[in-house]
Amino acid sequence: MANVRFYLNGKNNHSLIFARFNFNYYEIDSTGGKKYKSFKYSTGETINPNYWNKKTQRAKENSKFPQYPEFNQRLNDIENIIKNVFRQFLNDGKGNELTPELLKQAVRGQLKQDNKIILPLRNKGFLQFIERVIIDSRNGTRLVGTKGTRITEGTINSYNATCKNLLAYETDNKKTLKLSDITLDFYRKFVKYLNDKNRAVNTIGVHIKNIKLFMKIAVEMGLTDNREFEKKEFAKIEAEAQTIYLNETELKQIYDYDFRNNKKLDTVRDIFIIGCYTGLRFSDLQQLRKEHFTKDTINIRTIKTGDTVVIPLHWTVREICKKYDYNLPRVISNQKMNEYIKKIGELAGIKEKILITETRGGLKAEKRINKYELITVHTARRTFSTNMYKNDIPILRIMAITGHRTETAFLKYIKITPEENAQTLSKHPFFNQSKLLKVAN
Repeated sequence: MANVRFYLNGKNNHSLIFARFNFNYYEIDSTGGKKYKSFKYSTGETINPNYWNKKTQRAKENSKFPQYPEFNQRLNDIENIIKNVFRQFLNDGKGNELTPELLKQAVRGQLKQDNKIILPLRNKGFLQFIERVIIDSRNGTRLVGTKGTRITEGTINSYNATCKNLLAYETDNKKTLKLSDITLDFYRKFVKYLNDKNRAVNTIGVHIKNIKLFMKIAVEMGLTDNREFEKKEFAKIEAEAQTIYLNETELKQIYDYDFRNNKKLDTVRDIFIIGCYTGLRFSDLQQLRKEHFTKDTINIRTIKTGDTVVIPLHWTVREICKKYDYNLPRVISNQKMNEYIKKIGELAGIKEKILITETRGGLKAEKRINKYELITVHTARRTFSTNMYKNDIPILRIMAITGHRTETAFLKYIKITPEENAQTLSKHPFFNQSKLLKVAN
């Protein structure tokens, strides 16, 4: 009996797996020649090509794809059912009547009877598709770009938040969204829906960004030809983020404050200060270990990009690390750390009044709040970039550590107030008599 062969349809991170079975079926074409046709069946399974073994036509045994045993068993089940169904046709003397379409119907019926069928995503709603993307992102089937790095927990949480908001939209509108429903009309209605819920502009923007990504994946998988999400109007909306950085005086206030009577605040302060002098993201602070330190540098492969960065060891970081003999305390959750950092800033006296503009429900409002209320884990990374920039360290050298790909992206990232910019410019020769201008007669 001929073998069942499995192959990938596409080369993206979630390629569909098809089964092919040749059983010498042919049709006579208009010239009287034989035109052979094979049985083709979409298993409904998807996989990243990095985990696929073309030779064995199964998932590789890979620790980054730990579900490979169950995954391969499902393919084995499908193969056995195809062979058994074909054999039954032969045993019943119906081999000459068999066509690829008849075989497909019989195989699907048997898979359904055995409760092993995976319905094609094309027949499911938009939210079910998103849930599949989330599962693939969490288990490592879907990876980032060509570097093969895992999707971060923060990104997955963002996907979940978008899914929950879409579910609320469906519930309130008594409608089940399909891939074909994600149009400009949907875009306008969904943005209005979120504005009516008093959502912040950038929160809405993140949901739109995720929806565009989900639709792009669906198009790549051949599940829809709906490309309205690519239109200019179907845009991620955003407002300039109300973010801050801490200058060197404020960092010293935090570093010098005595938290010895509160161990939690003491350790969170130390981790935060390390972030302010290394530019490491929260995910990389979590993985920072003794082995990442050399005499004068930190060498670490970043979680988000997979790039290895080498960071000079600031004297402050060295002092903190010596305090723990380089065995740094466990980093708590992002949410808890943000809560504690605000308390740390308040106790350390970071109380400058900051004017912020916020847009919610499509309406702008201004208010003044204490600077410490805006401090988050990510403030450390902005603080690192901005203070290095202010100390005249070349931008390209800073970018080699922060991982920004372009100067434009980097310059949007740093935080210099108009007053600080004016003070810096006031020292330039253009604004002083130290540089005499020669005027040609």
